[in-house]
Amino acid sequence: MMITGTARDTELAKLGLTEALVKLTQGEFVHEDLAFRCRALRYSLEPEDFSPPGVDVIPLWEGESSITGFYLADAKAHFITYDIEDIDIPESIGDSIADLIHYLAAEYGEDEGQLKAVLWR
Repeated sequence: MMITGTARDTELAKLGLTEALVKLTQGEFVHEDLAFRCRALRYSLEPEDFSPPGVDVIPLWEGESSITGFYLADAKAHFITYDIEDIDIPESIGDSIADLIHYLAAEYGEDEGQLKAVLWR
């Protein structure tokens, strides 16, 4: 199930996201390398459940046809991303903000160091 609205806001506040990551969760632009990959929620707000079976996903942002978010296990956030056409196979990103930033920079950054610097702000 997708966790959105105030429940999403509450969980996001607990993560300790950087200012740049918070902006991404709000659908704001932070860097051209992420402009089409980290957008405001669309699919997550639909009545259809776009989450992997048995996982309560708190979405961070969405791409053209993907959702990046996290789920809680043992009170710890586990970051994942998956294609909405293949939700049964989420890709694990990691368990920390550093893992999330590293993933974004490695996956999408033309200049990984520059993108990491922006995301750590």
